Amino acid sequence: MLRLALVLVLLLTGTAHALPRDARCVVPPTHDPDVIRTVHAVGLALDVSDKVMLAAFEAGWVESHMNNLPCGDRDSLGVFQQRPSMGWGTPQQVMDVSHAARRFFEAAVRADRADLTPGLLADAVQRSCCPERYDQAFDRASAMLRQAWQGGPEVVAGTVHVVLDGDVWAGGTRLSTSRSFVGRPSVAGGFVFARTVQGEVMALGGGVWRSVASGVGGDPEAVLRPDGTVGVYAVLVDGSVAELSDPLGMIGMGTRSPQGAGQSESIPLSPPGFASGKPSAVVHADGSVSVYVRSGTALMASVVGAASPVGAASAAGPAGPAGATSKAGKVSAVGAWREIARGLDASPEVVLRPDGTVGIYSLVAGRPHRLGAGWEPLSDGLFIDTVSALPDGSVFARTSAGDVAQIARPV
Repeated sequence: MLRLALVLVLLLTGTAHALPRDARCVVPPTHDPDVIRTVHAVGLALDVSDKVMLAAFEAGWVESHMNNLPCGDRDSLGVFQQRPSMGWGTPQQVMDVSHAARRFFEAAVRADRADLTPGLLADAVQRSCCPERYDQAFDRASAMLRQAWQGGPEVVAGTVHVVLDGDVWAGGTRLSTSRSFVGRPSVAGGFVFARTVQGEVMALGGGVWRSVASGVGGDPEAVLRPDGTVGVYAVLVDGSVAELSDPLGMIGMGTRSPQGAGQSESIPLSPPGFASGKPSAVVHADGSVSVYVRSGTALMASVVGAASPVGAASAAGPAGPAGATSKAGKVSAVGAWREIARGLDASPEVVLRPDGTVGIYSLVAGRPHRLGAGWEPLSDGLFIDTVSALPDGSVFARTSAGDVAQIARPV
């Protein structure tokens, strides 16, 4: 009777073992950076809780060291060693990391209870022979999560700023120790702005990090205006684009306005649900700022502040192909958005060149492109998040493993 019960348990198990028992199935000692970013992106898209996300990373490490394995115990396959014979999908679907992650998250959300740790929740989905191993993977899973949150580089005056393992770095100097930062930093006016995993924008000045705003859903974009003030733009959690009100005044570092910054006091620039990711902005001589965002697959632009004069680079009224090198045009209705191009699947990067034209860059299918008559490829390499471009034509990008490469030289 006991043997029959054991057989039934194994037959009902979706993923019977922690790491494949088949000696012919070689498991890499380290994770695949592309796999962790894909699993993370699926979890974010499904808006799963932090606990469910961590459960997925613990399960992925225990089952495959977060690799998309083409083998496993019996018919188990993929990052979560899901078994097609147990209803997880066809072999092809299980080997699709996005599909596998979605099925894991859906099962985890159904199985979650308040008394379950992330590891026990992982076991409730995986039904492993070794339930204790998932919680034991907490440190490794947490480190992979911090890597999955890493964004593109911010290159300013020859210094590369990145988020690495949850902290902000400038070159070889570590600027924070909280391990709570995500995405891509932004630098302007001698200040470093970065977003935490909790959706809070922080500013570093005078060696101290201070809160600027909360309720932010994407990385901040900071620009220095001609009058010495700093403008900070972000997409909030509701998908609206906003200018954060007087960020330096909010943190007590000088202000030209009595208004503080925070989601409730930010200046809305678009309706909710309009944009995602990180804005990019350029400052014109008259103090106006052209803000560019991704809205679905469209590149949208608007001018904030004084109307952009004829002869200045403008987001509206483009004279160049696809709006990439506009030198003429004028926006009379400040705050109006205009479509510049389509085909975006990542945040834009915009720079004002020395000749007054605007250079627009983005990743398309993970590869860096420049907007000309269309999206023109700059490299065949695959990169993450956003690129960083300089007025001289230099372009930098970051791989999923965290390395920063220069993919275009000055022109």
